[in-house]
Amino acid sequence: MKKKLIILAGMFILSQFSFSLSCLFRGYILENDKVYYESREKIQLEAADYKSFEIISSVNYSLLSKDTNNVYYQGKILENINPKTFKIIEEIKPAIRPVWGYGCGSSGYILEDKGIRYEVKEVL
Repeated sequence: MKKKLIILAGMFILSQFSFSLSCLFRGYILENDKVYYESREKIQLEAADYKSFEIISSVNYSLLSKDTNNVYYQGKILENINPKTFKIIEEIKPAIRPVWGYGCGSSGYILEDKGIRYEVKEVL
């Protein structure tokens, strides 16, 4: 009986750890004068301006960024939001994190630009 419990606990820990690692590495990468967003795959952001690109720090991950022309969330351009005038009103943090403290949590931001509020949420 003890052996079965140990095996079951080991399988749980291993699955939790592998799930956590699959979501751990995501965010923006600046290399060779190009900007990439990496989640499940590494995608070059063709519209991004390398010289002015700025990753906006986050408690959880680097999902929000901007350059001279655009604001990006999860590697996608946020339409109708001006990178020079928008403000972060609130960062939405994941409610519950897995056992190891890593993993796919739903996070996001409430942004404001020209008096209009936008809520962006992480898509996994």
